[in-house]
Amino acid sequence: MGAHGAGGTLETDVCIVGAGPAGLVVATALAAGGYDVIVLESGSRESDETIQGLNDGETSGDPYVGLRETRYRQLGGATSMWNTRIPGGVGAKYTPLDPIDFTQRVADPLSGWPMTYEDLEPFYRRAQTICGLGSFAYHAADWHGKGREPLTTVAPELESRVYQFGTRASLVEPMLRALHGASNVRLHAQATVQRLEVNAAGRRVSRAHVASPGGRLWHVAASQFVLAAGAIENARLLLCSGTGPHGLGNGTGWVGRCFMEHPRDRSIVLRIASRRALERLLFYDVHDGAGIVPVVGRLALSEQTMRGDGVLNASATLLPLIRPAVRGARSVIGPLARFPVVERWLPRGGHGWSRHPAPGAVVSGFSVLLNLEQAPDPENRLTLSSRRDALDVPRAALHWRWRPRDEASRQRVRAIVSSALERSGLGSIERGSAVLDPNAHHHAGTTRMHADPAFGVVDSDARVHELDNLHLAGASVFPTSGFANPVLTIAALALRLSDRLLAMR
Repeated sequence: MGAHGAGGTLETDVCIVGAGPAGLVVATALAAGGYDVIVLESGSRESDETIQGLNDGETSGDPYVGLRETRYRQLGGATSMWNTRIPGGVGAKYTPLDPIDFTQRVADPLSGWPMTYEDLEPFYRRAQTICGLGSFAYHAADWHGKGREPLTTVAPELESRVYQFGTRASLVEPMLRALHGASNVRLHAQATVQRLEVNAAGRRVSRAHVASPGGRLWHVAASQFVLAAGAIENARLLLCSGTGPHGLGNGTGWVGRCFMEHPRDRSIVLRIASRRALERLLFYDVHDGAGIVPVVGRLALSEQTMRGDGVLNASATLLPLIRPAVRGARSVIGPLARFPVVERWLPRGGHGWSRHPAPGAVVSGFSVLLNLEQAPDPENRLTLSSRRDALDVPRAALHWRWRPRDEASRQRVRAIVSSALERSGLGSIERGSAVLDPNAHHHAGTTRMHADPAFGVVDSDARVHELDNLHLAGASVFPTSGFANPVLTIAALALRLSDRLLAMR
């Protein structure tokens, strides 16, 4: 860790704010390219409740768990909250955005990226290695094996694909080791950026104001700055920086707008009809993908369906409903111990593996988990609260709602998936309460990317339109977010940004 004195100023080529996946990818790439780099991370290696308290904020609109609970200040960022148990540690599931996610959609005027899927694909492939995953392959044909064949006749609206699983350690630890071993990197933990200062002309960030424990205040001056602090904090720092009433990079009022989440729906239950039906679904169990990485099958909306029906993107995974066997009762499914399903997810809805189910436990069916896209809406936005945190920085205030456009798409997705499973011969469908779970912790969209500054905060190179040396990394720049866990796309965009900065040397 770097050292600093109270009131002093450290100078560097590039100052990166945040040591989550986005910040670590940029820092590692720039350091390898010869830049002198300072990384500022509000947290440290261990959890610190005092530091976490800086995440407190206000929420309004539809129910949302809060801003403290859904993000984390620690080396590794939000990966510290991952809770999926897989071989090799704790991790998460990965998949890229779909090609259609980058395109303009008639029903969503704010959709469309200033790049194509093909533009980002080379960076996805590089990100795949950084994340410790297998080959860049996410279609079912790349991963099925004997006894684990994907369904081929479910419905024309759906197709089988996979998630790959990767551990936090395989993503974060190699980069931290590389940074700690580099002579041109200074990684400062417990260094919270309060605001950014601009030069007299207002076109360049001149330095970052930093606070450390004990009330120490200091500064970092740099030629280039990268904010990689997450969608909430990136927007908050812009809003409370600069000299004007609207903050930095906010001349057209887009900073903080179009906040998006990935809500989940668990209202569909598939009751299995037979032992044969269970065996047909083993591709959708967690299993070793060609002995490379754990994968799990999922049901995806086809591109034709999304274009024809105008639905937002979504994905369905099958979570087993496990119950004890009843003495004297005959089960068509049979004991868990007779099937590979003994390593399925726990029924609580996470993706931790259950290697020790109760003796005689059986699968009675599956909860169908829908991961849903939310459309960008300017009224879903982050602003500054009148309350201040312990460092005298205005707290974040989030107004979030699940809009009619989002709900109409969810209802259509539920109908498509329910109908397809009913026609599959696997069993019967039960429809329960359609309570929405909005807390996937996938914050996105608050500093959206657009070629025209009238509709976004950063350009296609992730540079803030109104500033010459400020760049943003992470899901805050997503114009739309699909349904997918964002880490692979975050890493790909961070590599793309790193290449742009390296080309400036």
